Amino acid sequence: MARSFLTALALCILLTASVSSHASSGTFIDTHGLKDLEPIDNFLSGGMGGFGSQGKHDYGITFSSNALAIKSYVQGGAGGFFPPLGNAPAIFFNSGTQGYMNVANGFTTGMQFFYAAGATMTVTVWSGANGTGTALATITLSSNSGSGNGCSGFPTFCNWTSVGLTFSGTGKSVTFKGPANQLAIADITIGSNVTALPEPSSLLLLGSGLVALSARFRKSGRARPRG
Repeated sequence: MARSFLTALALCILLTASVSSHASSGTFIDTHGLKDLEPIDNFLSGGMGGFGSQGKHDYGITFSSNALAIKSYVQGGAGGFFPPLGNAPAIFFNSGTQGYMNVANGFTTGMQFFYAAGATMTVTVWSGANGTGTALATITLSSNSGSGNGCSGFPTFCNWTSVGLTFSGTGKSVTFKGPANQLAIADITIGSNVTALPEPSSLLLLGSGLVALSARFRKSGRARPRG
């Protein structure tokens, strides 16, 4: 029975590897550690945010000066939205009609992120820094807030919508164009058009399987005759 359990456990581990391999294509941009309303500055390139928070990863990514980190009101922050999937601070643009994200080393294949928007926004991947060069891909984000989107009685932005872009070539920057204070983005993945964050359903399935196997093993152990 122990051999059967170990075999089943090995299969679960292989399943985990398969799920992780599928989910982790691309690079997930981790914004944990930023304070509420903190300017991103060099936090995502191994430096510090505007309030002195030290970045844990060097993604070679910087944002325009109007990009701030914002936490959900549920987490004690200023954001009128529920926490995103990864529970990390979102990024929003608090002034002007356009913000940008620069990726110093560039990225290929695609990009994925979750967004909450109060107005129509346009996102474009460019071959050059600061939104210059050739436009490699463009997507229009529709507003997903308001009573018509199920937000009545909830925070201003109660929905997080997943979107992905695919393109050829190497992207060096991404622009976000639209009214100020109307767009928050979170759980960004570059180098893929699907999220690198494991899906909760996959983790739940895996966890349930391991619990069931453990319970079965304990039951079998208790039923084994002693000699």
